Amino acid sequence: MDSNSKNNIKFAGEFRIDVANIISYRSSDADASKAFRYNIRPQLLSFSIIEDLSLPSLTGELYIADAQDIRTALPLTGMERLELKFYNPGTDLTISTTEEDGDPLYIYKIEKIRQSGGTGRQQVYKLFFTSREVYRNMTRRISRAFAGPIENAVYQIVKDKKYLDSRKNLIIEETSTNAKYVIPNLRPLKAIDFLAASAVSKRYANAGYLFYETTQAYHFRSFESLLAIGGSTARTVKEKYDIQPAAVREGGNKNIEKDLRNVESYSFEDSVNMIEQLENGLYANRLVTNDIYNKRIESFNFDYHDSFGDFFHTEHFDGEKAKAKYLWPDTMFDITEKRISEHYDTKLLHYVQTAKTHNDYEFVPCKNTVQKRLSQREQMANFHLVMTVPGQVRLNAGDLISFSLPKQAPIRSDEKMELNPYYSGRYLILQLRHEFDVQNQKHMMTMRCVKDAAKTELPYEHENLITLREKNKVLETTVQDLDNSEIMGG
Repeated sequence: MDSNSKNNIKFAGEFRIDVANIISYRSSDADASKAFRYNIRPQLLSFSIIEDLSLPSLTGELYIADAQDIRTALPLTGMERLELKFYNPGTDLTISTTEEDGDPLYIYKIEKIRQSGGTGRQQVYKLFFTSREVYRNMTRRISRAFAGPIENAVYQIVKDKKYLDSRKNLIIEETSTNAKYVIPNLRPLKAIDFLAASAVSKRYANAGYLFYETTQAYHFRSFESLLAIGGSTARTVKEKYDIQPAAVREGGNKNIEKDLRNVESYSFEDSVNMIEQLENGLYANRLVTNDIYNKRIESFNFDYHDSFGDFFHTEHFDGEKAKAKYLWPDTMFDITEKRISEHYDTKLLHYVQTAKTHNDYEFVPCKNTVQKRLSQREQMANFHLVMTVPGQVRLNAGDLISFSLPKQAPIRSDEKMELNPYYSGRYLILQLRHEFDVQNQKHMMTMRCVKDAAKTELPYEHENLITLREKNKVLETTVQDLDNSEIMGG
């Protein structure tokens, strides 16, 4: 490979793979001090890597066309590791899971073994892999107390050799917590999940943290830190996507930069489900706390519309928090003379909490965490945009992108296409699946993204426009009345 080939990109989604090895648990025949490696690059058909904000580690799979009986030569037992090294030409970023550069992935499952047809002995099968930390998690337990800021406890769990023993980068957002938590014999990742639920950001008003892995690092941070920088300014998008024909320069050369931003297909999922959103407390909920020690019961109401401007959302207003770009309108609900966000009994939450349990360490009050976290998670569970686009290894779950969605109304030939005023704009990547077709050297991405704010404010209406006919004078009808009317009619 010549020195310039790494920067010479021929088409959108092109990638190169330098290393694809399976490392056996047994030693090499040539050198007993080293592990036996098998180069699967010639047999590799495709592979994929999945990042997900709801999952603590990377997962993935690869397809192999095996004419060398690798399963027996290694053999494959679930104790093998995977080295991959690949990149997109035209960028300086290389993803590597080799022993030399980082931590190999762990192969944990093999399935769908079948003959590929013809007269040969070739088999095709699928291997599943994940991060080393998942294996560590399955063999470790934590039974101890952590005192002080939550992020310190998370750092220790991730890095300590007694627990996950991770050697990867860890990106942490500071919390405002100073509490003492007792971990009751939990696996490390479950302990982190337990701590994350109680974490409150030092710079943002929201509550509850995420713990997830990308190809670049582990992250322990709030949703809002993905949407803003420094607690004060909306974060810029990392890529802009739109729907367009393949762009061509003069002379017939492709405009690869534009092709990289082209959306090949898209769909919207879970855009509206009012019953589920009401039941889950997205718009309104009521928290009742019971302080047993002080014999005090308190009640707190959460209002989606009133609290919207307290947080950063996917959309902003000149870089600042948007006050009224609700994705669900601020209007009267039915004939109750109340907004939908004022019906607090749609979701009732009960918590027992006692102050001053651990002297100088104080739990974060439930009123500052539970309701905010619940509503925000529900907002992130709705209005998903699923897109298929050319691959870029520089994009990760947790990045912001923009999507120029055209209005679907017909237009005249002399009219300019308009964008959807509400559903165009900024989206957060919740899940990112990198898909690599090795035979065609083609890298595609399927992204699941979410929007929790409208690009343009929805119409505002506080007049109750619902009318009902007057109730009938006869309020009830009995079965006997129906029977009598049928007899009389007969």
